Amino acid sequence: MGFVSTLARIFLVVVNVLFLILGLVFFGLGLFIRFGSSILNKYVENVKDSIEQSSGSAGFGTVDLSSFDITDLLSGVALGLIFFGLFLTIISVLGCCGGCCKIKCMLITYVIICIVLFLCQVVIIIILYGFPDTFHNPAKKKLKEDIQSSYVGLNGTDLKTISWNIVMQQVKCCGVDSYADFTGASKWTTVYNSYTLKTPLACCKSLPDSTDFSCADTSTATTANNYLDKGCYDIIWDATLGSTVIMVATLVGIGVFQLLLILFGIVILCSMKKNKTGHKDF
Repeated sequence: MGFVSTLARIFLVVVNVLFLILGLVFFGLGLFIRFGSSILNKYVENVKDSIEQSSGSAGFGTVDLSSFDITDLLSGVALGLIFFGLFLTIISVLGCCGGCCKIKCMLITYVIICIVLFLCQVVIIIILYGFPDTFHNPAKKKLKEDIQSSYVGLNGTDLKTISWNIVMQQVKCCGVDSYADFTGASKWTTVYNSYTLKTPLACCKSLPDSTDFSCADTSTATTANNYLDKGCYDIIWDATLGSTVIMVATLVGIGVFQLLLILFGIVILCSMKKNKTGHKDF
């Protein structure tokens, strides 16, 4: 038991030192996303310039997007990374100190947290990949409601409109599921000169450089000149968490790893209990 306990302590300490470093990396990345606007804004500068130029050429007047800060759009992601980094750092300290110094209260807390996290991961995997509509439908509904209540058009200067315009040009998509998500949007003007817009101008494959809006017109917008049938949600999902086989395999691997941490934590606790009651390790 003594050899197994020592091995468990070494494993627990080494792994949690690595997690401690990872937690600090996530924390730093979150701070960078939240406060690194001078660097991050460069990645959307070209799209912002294109939208400003296209708005002017299309007769909307001067549209100033200089106040747009991508860190405002990514503030939720930044805070998530910051809190996750802190959480991972705290757990790692508990596991590292508890395993190294055999501090019972730390080890018990660590094992309990790991068990709770493992169970939460199982639930998340089941929901995301077993019953995906449970997650996707509410998310899509919220995004579509935002479009209906807030989207202005290519000349919009509010955060939600600018965000949609940039995403649709960067990702090469249109709306949540398709152009139909914009139909009836309260702030979106669809009639310009002789054109009745079927899609926002930001859905065009090439932003108009004049008052020719044929790429978004009801009678002339097609898949050849418009992303009208390519929803942004599915494209972004598929590029991030949508690969079921890869993600499930990754999460299962993490789950097995967590079970080892839980098991080794329990082994150390049992060893401490035996030593306290006078049993000799061997």
